[in-house]
Amino acid sequence: MPPFVVRFLQRHRSRIAQAVARELAPSFGAERAREESEALLDRLERALPDTWSVVETAHDAVREWIARGLPASRAGRAIAVLLMPGDSIEEAAPPEFDSVVRPLMDAIPGALLLVDHSQRIRLCNRGAAELFGKPWSAIEGTTFLDWLAAESRDTASRQVTHDDKGGLRLARVRLAARPDYELLSSRIEFSHEGVEGWFVTLRPNPAEAIADASLSELLRHEMTQKEKLAALLTVSHALVNSLDLKVVLTTIAKQVRHVIRTDECTVFLLDESEGLLKPAVCEVENYYEEMMGCKLRLGEGITGMVALNGRGEIVNDAENDPRAITIPNTPPVDLSSLMCVPLMIRERVLGVITMMRYGARYFVDEDLEMATLFAAQCSTAIENARLFEQMKNAYDKLSETQSQLVQSAKLNALGEMAGGVAHDFNNVLAAILGRTQLLLKNSDDPELRRQLQVVEQAALDGAHTVRRVQEFTRVRQDERFETLDVNEVLMGVLELTRTAWEAGAKRRGVSIDVDVDLKASRPIAGNASELREVFTNLVLNAVDAMPWGGKLSVNSECDGEHVKVRFRDNGVGMDAETRGKIFDPFFTTKQIKGTGLGLSVAYGIVTRHRGMFEVNSEPSVGTEFTLRFPAGGAADTGNPGGGVGPLPRLRALVVDDEEPVLAVLADLLVALGQEVRVALGGAAGIETFRCAEFDVVFTDLGMPDVNGWEVAVGVKAQCPLIPVVLVTGWGYQLEGSAAQAKGVDYVMPKPFSISDVERVLRQVSESMEERGAA
Repeated sequence: MPPFVVRFLQRHRSRIAQAVARELAPSFGAERAREESEALLDRLERALPDTWSVVETAHDAVREWIARGLPASRAGRAIAVLLMPGDSIEEAAPPEFDSVVRPLMDAIPGALLLVDHSQRIRLCNRGAAELFGKPWSAIEGTTFLDWLAAESRDTASRQVTHDDKGGLRLARVRLAARPDYELLSSRIEFSHEGVEGWFVTLRPNPAEAIADASLSELLRHEMTQKEKLAALLTVSHALVNSLDLKVVLTTIAKQVRHVIRTDECTVFLLDESEGLLKPAVCEVENYYEEMMGCKLRLGEGITGMVALNGRGEIVNDAENDPRAITIPNTPPVDLSSLMCVPLMIRERVLGVITMMRYGARYFVDEDLEMATLFAAQCSTAIENARLFEQMKNAYDKLSETQSQLVQSAKLNALGEMAGGVAHDFNNVLAAILGRTQLLLKNSDDPELRRQLQVVEQAALDGAHTVRRVQEFTRVRQDERFETLDVNEVLMGVLELTRTAWEAGAKRRGVSIDVDVDLKASRPIAGNASELREVFTNLVLNAVDAMPWGGKLSVNSECDGEHVKVRFRDNGVGMDAETRGKIFDPFFTTKQIKGTGLGLSVAYGIVTRHRGMFEVNSEPSVGTEFTLRFPAGGAADTGNPGGGVGPLPRLRALVVDDEEPVLAVLADLLVALGQEVRVALGGAAGIETFRCAEFDVVFTDLGMPDVNGWEVAVGVKAQCPLIPVVLVTGWGYQLEGSAAQAKGVDYVMPKPFSISDVERVLRQVSESMEERGAA
């Protein structure tokens, strides 16, 4: 964590808390926002100064706020107040100023002060602190004249005056604490980021200094140093305030050439996983591609040695240094000088800045000192940018997870609604379908049978519609999965849709190329028909997204414990708003032919297959859908019985709270030759079972007071071997294993047909025969 951020958090806690609370208030309210802000600052202070702890603490806070409804943009701005406080909280002098200028001043030998227009000492270096005999904290903020003897104050006051016409470049002064010690004071104007004043240098032995013929040269040198210092400060300020790593690195390379005056500059970053130094940016006039392709091991070349030992180095005869290496495909240089400085943070090497001058232009120690100070500022900027990039990636992943949770919540809500609607419709359809089939069974009139068949088909269609609603909302649990080769399913879909992406495209006068690369070698468990529906929908969507032609890539591969299927097109793409709605029911971008259900249904199917659905898209670039399914075949569930021949006569108890459904099921059982007794409601069913002997019990699930689960438990408590058939409008939503755990042997969904009842009776009779044989 940059030192100025630590100091800023500690010194300006109340102002930071107010700034954070302002971002939280629209979502949490003023009172709650203040509490959240104070709690976060308490956690951050405990985490200081460890950067990673601070970042993790901030990330946890953002994740909690977003989960409780705070927009991600506001959460980001609230955390930005902590990472970049100067952007959100005004201050007379930016906190970065001290942290940037102080090390630069400390690197200059002798006593140096920064005095502002009010004649107060804004900053002092180590040399000044030693001269005054006080720590810098006791000097900064005081008036420059207070440290001088009385007879020197008027002269010094004229030297540090805002009116440059009366100002003195040079002045003789004495210290109040050491009146016998005369100094030569020289000053140079300074202005940066709202801080204006003078750099004041104090030298001993003024007589010798003035008599020295090189004094004018010395002053010119000071002026040059001041210009470098101001330029370096400007660059460092820009770096510290940038969070884009590419921008930071490009700024480093460009400004190094300006400040240090080099012909070339390359910034290498260390890839710790590979142990290689890789060029991140390069400022050169020639051979850019060759330089960017250069990768160095630690200890390889002069740059690699600097990265290894962490010490800057000047080599003014680079071509004759045995450690020097020649970049492949570049000509040798006859005369060159090389300077390398490490980029370090907490004694850890991040990379190296490598600078080069051609001809007889040598680097000197002063260049190395300046470059080292510059590298220190760059290291902080690089670390900040990396942390920001990590946090941004975490935000993106969190946002993606949030979108998936929101989508899942939408479909779950629809699922609950669909479940209730399905139950009620299935009860109505059960009575209609059962009665219609009974009438058909007992009628010989052709016209009446024709009309009854119309009613029967309408009931069956209604049942199919209810099942589709359940499929759409992912509430069905009756899938019969089989072991599938996803490559075969994909090839079948591509052949099925060929008329759309080949013939249809040609009719429009465009061309769509389909690139197929199927490498998945492991099977998946699934329903081939449903997956074909999903894949077909994605292929046709891709074709629609390329009205002027393009390329569709379809590939599959194994990815760990998953099989991954990807559809990528280079069509019109989607913006972020559209991308966030594509799985919403009834949302469509197709003006005429779209229903808005295709991707919603596909999402439900993929989820039922325990898969994951990902989408990436950019306008005018294209769209990529990625589906991941668990690898492995389907479990063998056996083949349910369905014999032929006459049914044995069984004693059946039918329990339901809906009289029409109760009556029609009883009549269907009688029509199939069974002996039937009925009970209206669950309590009556248990009492009836207690008073007579039965071979099988049919019970509804959703009944008031005593439901079907309780009826099953009551039956099994009296006679564990009696089969219990659960008849319910939620039939497709029940898992077979869960039903069996509660004493249910078979589930018969509503609406049921006479063939459904016959199938269950045969299963019951077969299980009874198996028990008898055992």
